[in-house]
Amino acid sequence: MVFKLQLSRTAQKALDKLPSNAVKKIFIHLEELKRNPYRPRPFADIVPVAGSKTVYRLRVGKLRVDYELFNSEEIIKII
Repeated sequence: MVFKLQLSRTAQKALDKLPSNAVKKIFIHLEELKRNPYRPRPFADIVPVAGSKTVYRLRVGKLRVDYELFNSEEIIKII
């Protein structure tokens, strides 16, 4: 199962403000998320956000990416 990525408007604005090398790093990890959004990997810590069953936090270096999973639709929404 491969998930599809959706960027929220807020996420898009935040990415536009980052340097291009940071954006490349984030998208490398987002591509890996499409295959398995639950598995932590080297240099990318994945933790469920407290109080939610569908929101997770992906840490890439000093940057944090919050995302919500919609399993039935196979969508990862970057928030």
